[in-house]
Amino acid sequence: MTLRTRDRARGTARAVPDSRPRRLMMALALGLGLITLLAAAQAARAASWTLDGSPSFVSFASIKAKDIGEVHSFGALSGSVAEDGTATVTIDLASVNTGIDIRDERLRTELFHIDQFPAATITAPVPLDGLSDLAVGESAERDVTATLDLAGESHDLAVPLLVTRLSETRMMVQPLQLLIVQADDYALGDGIGTLREIAGLSEISHAVPVTFLLVFEHTP
Repeated sequence: MTLRTRDRARGTARAVPDSRPRRLMMALALGLGLITLLAAAQAARAASWTLDGSPSFVSFASIKAKDIGEVHSFGALSGSVAEDGTATVTIDLASVNTGIDIRDERLRTELFHIDQFPAATITAPVPLDGLSDLAVGESAERDVTATLDLAGESHDLAVPLLVTRLSETRMMVQPLQLLIVQADDYALGDGIGTLREIAGLSEISHAVPVTFLLVFEHTP
């Protein structure tokens, strides 16, 4: 090879562009894109579900004198669903509504003792897998173990749930069967005895049927 040929070859080699900066920029762009996607996904997961207290309710029945049944409810509920699926609902016991004012007051003071225990709390881990994929009007079943904290006592309840998507931003949760709460599990037996004596009744059942309907609103 002549000297001129070697010089031409060296000149050609020097003319080849270095691709490393471009590869580095592409890697940085890809990394930034992934970070953006992860941030968006995290923001979506962090979006919360808050209980809409207007359509939501918790109701229970009392059975007295063997075969007289009455339905009651609580008017003030609040709650939310955390990012990990833990649902928490707080019941303001002072909002009890039996349709008779004097009876409401007796339940507040003689049964629930709201001066000491103003609220009951229901906590339940709800599996979220697949719920975001529900179409409007579609439902899914979930079996959960809920914890009811009432009057200073805490016990677990097996609760089969039906979760229904009402809209893109609203979910409805209700039990698939009636729940039975044993008053004696929550130290309410003495209070029921006091109410029975005040009302002059022969019997008030300590087994309390309970149901509920909860509507949650999705907020970013």
